[in-house]
This record gives sequence, structure tokens and C-alpha cells, in this order.
Amino acid sequence: MAWSGRAVDRIAAGILYVGLCVVVVSAGTALINHALESKFYKDFLVKWEIAAQRYRSVSGTWPIFDGTNHVRYMEGLVDYMKSKGIQLPRSNTKAPYTYVLDRIGFKKEDIFILCLSDRIIIYGLSQRTFEKADQYIDGSADPKRGRLRGKISKAGSTIIALWRI
Repeated sequence: MAWSGRAVDRIAAGILYVGLCVVVVSAGTALINHALESKFYKDFLVKWEIAAQRYRSVSGTWPIFDGTNHVRYMEGLVDYMKSKGIQLPRSNTKAPYTYVLDRIGFKKEDIFILCLSDRIIIYGLSQRTFEKADQYIDGSADPKRGRLRGKISKAGSTIIALWRI
């Protein structure tokens, strides 16, 4: 059976529209994910760096961190910072030191910030998120150089980042 010109035109137009829809949806998804990553960096990580520097400049006392009391340490630090009038970054969780990065098409990331006097340790980053943050902070994604360094966690599925401030 021979195809008519009209049938070929309809099939070609259908394929073209489906292809265009795929391109638009994938570009939209990439744009949304980029916005979520930028928001995480600019509205959360950078504001923690600013809060830590402000707290250090007002000679705030840092809670004692013994290596095992992560949450208790951060709760104490948050209380100290609030008492000095330092504005903490907004988080999308109840605690200002945790953040959930939920991008389209990727596994949800539960991120924890441990802010020490001279560095910020970021737990729970994926490889992709670490590389994006490293691009913002250092200008290149290299886990062994620059102010933001990273190593793979014991579980092997996330990266622990060390940000010198």
C-alpha cells in the first residue's frame, strides 16, 4: 500500500510535535532544577557563610563540638546566633541547619550543615550538587582544591564537603 502525501505530512507533523514536546519538557525540567540548585546555594549556603562571619565578627562564643553531638551543637549555635541578633538563613525544613533538595528526576537530598568557627561541613550532597556548589564557590569543580573540598561518605552514596570560610 502506498502512502499518500497527506498521510506522510500528518505523520511527519506528529513526529515533529512529539519531538518538540520532548525538547520543551526536558529544557523546562533542566531550568527548574537549575533554579532549585541556585536557590540552595544563594539562599542557604551563602547565607550560612554570612551568618558565620557575622557571628565571628561580634566575638560570639562557639559551642563545644566533640565530634558526636552534631544536632545539639547546631541547636546551641543557632540559639547563640539568635541572641546576638544574627539572621539565620531560611530552610525548607523546621531546623535552619537542614535542607531538602528535591529536584525533578533526581533522588531527594537531605542536607545537613555543621558550622564551625573556621569552616562549614556540609553532609548529604550528591556528586552533582557538590560539583554545582564547587563551581559557584571556587569557579571549578575539583574536590581536592579550593575553598570547597569534598570526599565520599562512608556510605558511598553522598559527599561530605568542607568549606573553609
